[in-house]
Amino acid sequence: MDEMDKSQLQSHNPWWLRQELIQEDTKITEFEGQKFKWLPKVYSDFPLQKDAILTLRGPRQVGKTTFLKLLIRRLLLEKDVPRETIFFYPCDRVRDYNQLFEILNEYLNFVTSRLKKHIYIFLDEISFVKEWQRAIKDLADRGNLKNVTLLLTGSNILDIKFSSERLPGRRGEIFQPDITMLPLDFSEFLSLVNPKLKRMSYQEVFSLHFAELQKFFEDYLLTGGFLRNINYFYDKDFILSFLYEMLISWIEGDLHKVGKSEETALRISGRLFQHLGSPFSYYKLARESGVASHLTAKDYLEILSKMFVLFEVPYLSIDEKRTNVKKNHKAYFYDPFILQTFLAKGEDFLDDAYNYLRRTFLQQDLRPKIAEMLVGATLKRNYPQLYYGMTARREIDFVVRAKEKYSFFEVKYQR
Repeated sequence: MDEMDKSQLQSHNPWWLRQELIQEDTKITEFEGQKFKWLPKVYSDFPLQKDAILTLRGPRQVGKTTFLKLLIRRLLLEKDVPRETIFFYPCDRVRDYNQLFEILNEYLNFVTSRLKKHIYIFLDEISFVKEWQRAIKDLADRGNLKNVTLLLTGSNILDIKFSSERLPGRRGEIFQPDITMLPLDFSEFLSLVNPKLKRMSYQEVFSLHFAELQKFFEDYLLTGGFLRNINYFYDKDFILSFLYEMLISWIEGDLHKVGKSEETALRISGRLFQHLGSPFSYYKLARESGVASHLTAKDYLEILSKMFVLFEVPYLSIDEKRTNVKKNHKAYFYDPFILQTFLAKGEDFLDDAYNYLRRTFLQQDLRPKIAEMLVGATLKRNYPQLYYGMTARREIDFVVRAKEKYSFFEVKYQR
């Protein structure tokens, strides 16, 4: 690697000069400047010194780049990893897989000629690079990724999930090579903003601190599980409009990448809110949304599900212990802030979203639907096989299947 090439790469890796420079990274300083800090469990469980190709997937604003920088700081300052064996590169301006191959090949040639150590490569927003998996596959097939931990992040869930599946046998002996990073659920939110309340028994909370718990629940409905929202809210007592605009821009951008209409997505999401907690058919959803056909409605739901905007819950016959894909589905949003952003955009209130949503979204008559949505989202994080069920007599809100065992959940929200 000549000096010019090295200087270009070094601009993204200032710790090559001195490892302490990681502390001056903007993501690190922003994280340290926040009142409320959150690290997902995978931070402490990250597979160090494993030959592996890993992906970190999740929506924008959820903190994936910050996670990478904190992981790099941990390697440098806690694990004392040689600084030149840690390589970070943002891929938003990489033209194609050929340029990606050249960048990685130059770095690997440079570092392996100097150090015989384990190497860590972090590629941020890899989904910007068309057919990126071709570069990774070529390097792996040449044996250049031996003794390398490679972590790729992406917000375009459709691309990074599909492309990573094109690397069979090259991803290492890791049980779960694909890591999902989602906004905080209410339990995590409470652990963050009031750990004392979270540590109390349910009986103590509901008998002595119910009003306080209810206040935090209302706060969570407004902020959702996005760390930046939470810090802005508790610092300024409101949520800035640009946070809603940033989220909707990410969603619209990913829809455009797969040739879908943001207007159609908004119409469909608006109707889903009306059906929240109730089974619906794709035919009915298409008719109410004014889209071409039930196949269009189904296609949009699948795309929004893969983007972690929402999730579908299919039907399970409890008596027969089997699913039926032809039966009506339910659908819920992963996070209340995502739902609110769709509502504000659909009603053209993005420039005053917080005040509009505080008037509308916190209405008592919506609470049962939203509470059911939040319970479903928490279950979905932990149990991919999530259904709603029917017995001969009644409907069951959620049915979880884990290790051939079924568990049943009924959700109530009452005064």
